[in-house]
Amino acid sequence: MKKFIITSPAYTGEINVMYGLDWKLLFIDFLKCDLTAEQIDYFKSKCPATLPVEDDKAEAVTTQLATYFGKSKLNIVQQGYFVSFDQWWTRYDLKRNRARCEKLWNKMSEADHAAAYFKLPLYERHLSIEKWKTKADPDTYLRNRYFDNDYSK
Repeated sequence: MKKFIITSPAYTGEINVMYGLDWKLLFIDFLKCDLTAEQIDYFKSKCPATLPVEDDKAEAVTTQLATYFGKSKLNIVQQGYFVSFDQWWTRYDLKRNRARCEKLWNKMSEADHAAAYFKLPLYERHLSIEKWKTKADPDTYLRNRYFDNDYSK
């Protein structure tokens, strides 16, 4: 996962933007900043859904991302992203087999941690559409890598 922290003199706080390893937009977090509705709309209209990255170096990617915002005076910093087991456990609201889950979690990569966390809402939306399915136990979700499934359809 690639996380970018975006600040500007035009607002207080920071915007967090996260892209997957395939450079597709996963998440925009406006919770840590004070923006007007117009500023949020502007940001969402300019933030690319996919970054066509040619050079994977942090400086090149941040420069490329900045070009989408034109002459806006943004400060963009790329940062690694870490999701703890406790963050995921809290978000996964079915509390079973914690010890098994922790063992599975500790064997996963950081990219898989982020995918398991951020793709959870897609899985839950899928379950709300397919009402005959029940939510998997959390260890099953991790072991069977439900977060790798495509729930967009």
